[in-house]
Amino acid sequence: MISDDDKTSVTADDLQVSSSQSSALQRLRDRTDELELIISSLTIFALFTLPGWLFDSFSNIYTHLSDGLVVAGTISITLIAGVSYVLATCFVMHLMARAYWVGLIGLRTAFPEGINWGKTPGIGPVTKKRYKEVLLDLDTVIQRTDRLASSLFAVISLITLSALWIGIIMLITLVIAVQIGARFGLTNAAIGIATAFLLAVLAGPPLLLWLMDAQLAARFPSLQKSRVFVGFVRLLGRLAGFVYPQRLILPVQLTLQSNIRPVVFYLALVFGVTSIVVVGNVQFLAWGSFSLSGEFTYLDTTTSSTGFRSTYYEDMISPKDRLRAWPRIDSFSQKGSFVTLFLPYQPLRDNMMLDAQCPDAEDSEDRVNCLRNLWSVSIGDKLVSMSTFKTAERMDIQMRGLIGIVPLTGLSPGIHDISVVWNPSASTEDELVDDRYTENSSTYAIPIAFAPDYELPLQGIK
Repeated sequence: MISDDDKTSVTADDLQVSSSQSSALQRLRDRTDELELIISSLTIFALFTLPGWLFDSFSNIYTHLSDGLVVAGTISITLIAGVSYVLATCFVMHLMARAYWVGLIGLRTAFPEGINWGKTPGIGPVTKKRYKEVLLDLDTVIQRTDRLASSLFAVISLITLSALWIGIIMLITLVIAVQIGARFGLTNAAIGIATAFLLAVLAGPPLLLWLMDAQLAARFPSLQKSRVFVGFVRLLGRLAGFVYPQRLILPVQLTLQSNIRPVVFYLALVFGVTSIVVVGNVQFLAWGSFSLSGEFTYLDTTTSSTGFRSTYYEDMISPKDRLRAWPRIDSFSQKGSFVTLFLPYQPLRDNMMLDAQCPDAEDSEDRVNCLRNLWSVSIGDKLVSMSTFKTAERMDIQMRGLIGIVPLTGLSPGIHDISVVWNPSASTEDELVDDRYTENSSTYAIPIAFAPDYELPLQGIK
């Protein structure tokens, strides 16, 4: 049994603990600058390295993905990369502002009187007068710098929440659209319709709410008494609340917007969200492309696609080449009597074509033969039999496909092209199986330098 004295003691102890916790929490709230510095320092490195890790992980499984998963992965990586780089830049700016603020506090402590205008050699009376009119005292600069750093830290969280929430809505909508469009061979058309729908949903309710409430209701007070008008405005508010998480965003947004210049804040917010999309897309394109520079005028992508490309050779493959399910041989230089050729099988590229060409393929042998018929290999005027190609599983590059040999017998030393055609039975008049294809057939010309170890007889010498 607990006596009344014990109950009183427990209650007093609880009150003391609660009071101590409240005091600690209050001290913590008063020292948010220290938490800001800790969070900024810890997250900058992670934010700059996260996109690279995501790109590498995505490239390892890219050839395994379906239409919906490719769209989901592309949107996710683009969004996360944009958020990471924009936030890392903001955190760097925040650290610089906080470092400047710390330096000002130290300066204020060491020299509480501020600038000693009586000891400023090299500054004339006219310039000194102008400096006194323009420069602020240390206390004001400290206060404004502290306000800038705290506001910037809050804006970081606001931009992050807005971008991630919008990204989730985009991801779900586009994945559903791709799944529906792929069934009718209209994948790109479905993506276009879904994108237009997203723009209408994301921009429509906020713009209508601003027009109906902030403009019409503010200028015509009589509309505020109309049930229909008020009900419509409330409906728009609910739609906007679904698109944007208002309980998470509005406390920060309205606090900052009402205490600084509203137009400047709004433009900065729009610029931040737009920067995430732009930076993410640029990084995604740079990750899978040779270069984003427009200076390769005389040797552009179209011209270089018909020549030597490192993706064709196993001993030259780079991390970027993991996205390309192209035919591959072991090396550019060949000294033996044959070349080993690997033909990757990519479900995203091949399945729809195989389903159209082999609708009755049921057992494994029929499926493999169907896959063989999707390729044609030749060197010079010699056609290589596809029946000799075997199934292959490459754990080193996370691909499956066919592997076979291309004979080099009868070739003279020098440079030759191995011609590999994907879907050789197609013609230019055939209808595309899906609008995501730009052509029914693709040709890969793989150069090799044939230099056999044995010496060939010289022609015309006896």
